[in-house]
Amino acid sequence: MHLGLLEGALGGIGLFLLGMKLMSDGIRSVADDRVRTVVSKITSNRYVSFLFGIFMTLAVSSGSAAVIFAVGLLNGGVLNIFQALCVLSGILIGSSLYLHLHLIPYSLFSGFFILGGFIIKYFFSNRRLVHYGTFLLGIGLLFFGLSLLEGSYRPIDQTHPLHGLLQGMLYRSAFMATLFGAIVSFLVQSSHSTIAIIESLEKSNSMTPALAFAMSCGSMLGISAIGLLASVGGKYVARRVAMILALVTLITCIPLIFFSQTGAEMSVDIAAMFNTLDRTTVLSWGYTVSSTFAALAIFLTAGPFSRLIRKYEVSSNGKSGGMQPTAGYLDRRILTTPPIALEQARKEVQRMAAVASRMYADVLAILKNYDARRVETIRQHEQLLDSLNSEITSFLAALSKSASGPDVMYEVPGLIQIVSAMEHIGDVCEDILDCTLDRKASGIIFSQDAMNDLIAIAEQVGYIVAKTEKFVSSSENFNRDDLHHIKARTRLLHDQIKESHFSRICSGVCPPRSAMLFQEMSSSCMRIAELCWNIMGIQPRRTE
Repeated sequence: MHLGLLEGALGGIGLFLLGMKLMSDGIRSVADDRVRTVVSKITSNRYVSFLFGIFMTLAVSSGSAAVIFAVGLLNGGVLNIFQALCVLSGILIGSSLYLHLHLIPYSLFSGFFILGGFIIKYFFSNRRLVHYGTFLLGIGLLFFGLSLLEGSYRPIDQTHPLHGLLQGMLYRSAFMATLFGAIVSFLVQSSHSTIAIIESLEKSNSMTPALAFAMSCGSMLGISAIGLLASVGGKYVARRVAMILALVTLITCIPLIFFSQTGAEMSVDIAAMFNTLDRTTVLSWGYTVSSTFAALAIFLTAGPFSRLIRKYEVSSNGKSGGMQPTAGYLDRRILTTPPIALEQARKEVQRMAAVASRMYADVLAILKNYDARRVETIRQHEQLLDSLNSEITSFLAALSKSASGPDVMYEVPGLIQIVSAMEHIGDVCEDILDCTLDRKASGIIFSQDAMNDLIAIAEQVGYIVAKTEKFVSSSENFNRDDLHHIKARTRLLHDQIKESHFSRICSGVCPPRSAMLFQEMSSSCMRIAELCWNIMGIQPRRTE
């Protein structure tokens, strides 16, 4: 029996993580401009975001599943930091409302989602439908993994191995009861089942109401722990938001634990107001009290926390590129004040240039010394550049329509051209990455001379990319003589590399497949240099 429980738990966690990965990939693929616009409008207000979290929790009938969806939307770039925190506060309230309502459990739909997602993903040729199939398959596997976890740990009684392990510590203090409640909530994945387990333990072991209240408070910590698990393998910003959720819920629980006796009495008084004094209702109200305090704490501190994370993003050089998977400075409500809107667009363009520079730095590092961990980082940078290109271009187009002054109309075209060039740089960087992966998969090894030539042109282009980032950030004129000198030196180096490459082909040192990959990679580097020259050649259209 114990081995079966362990298999169910491990299998459930594996399916959960796989489903989370597929769901996040599906969200990033299907979340086009229309989806982002709709969700952005729905969650533009903190109160509407709060209600959105409540509705999402009631729709999936699980606070844990709703937290997972919120983290997935954050990973997919559909929600920003502030919106995600407000949605999470609504999820905590929704998980308590779910205890007082009778809804259809999410586990009933897992099989339909898995079958439907599999059919759409592997039997349809339309790329967009395939992405929807990935999304549905991820949801189904996620729900099925949660069901396995719940089934493995739901029958916690005196014969259950988990109960036998912690029985000696459970009744010593309110802190241990809170810890046990968090573990049960994390493993069971259902607030209804968690409350039922607490009730059975209270009846069978004569647990005091204060300890039962502390255990119900701990079940809220289990939901925040699910957020931490869901952020594994996701974007850096998702891990930060999940840590904030866990930290705030923990800080909220500490005073409730100290005053667990008062909390238990308050739960009884609230239940008496509704003329229901059974233990399930009393424990449900205890959970509602703790989740309400935590939700209010997150809701009221969403603004400061989002600004703190964004400030850290600006000051950090290593992680900021993968933090915010969507535009962080743009808000269509400021379109009515064009100077402010234009300044925010400039900041987002500068951020996009920094992301492109870091992306190329990762590509250059892979060329010198292959590291598989950088591959996913480069892919995330490319998705971020695509998202920023879409959002910034749409924002600038709306700004040009709403603004009537000549200053805005003068600067907007230059910004749009820079944004488009940055997005193309990301595409070419991904092409170089694909060639590198193809070369490694095919077992192709370049000669030492070829690698030296490739790294030489790549380093020269890296210098140009760094100059371009500095140019975009400073918005100053680039010296035309310096630009001409850089162009001449880079083209001369590229011509020398082409001559060396041609001589290696003629001598038979370089086989055709290797020659094609080398030519494609060196040409891609020159393409990036030309895009950077186009950006530096743009006269800064800056109005003061």
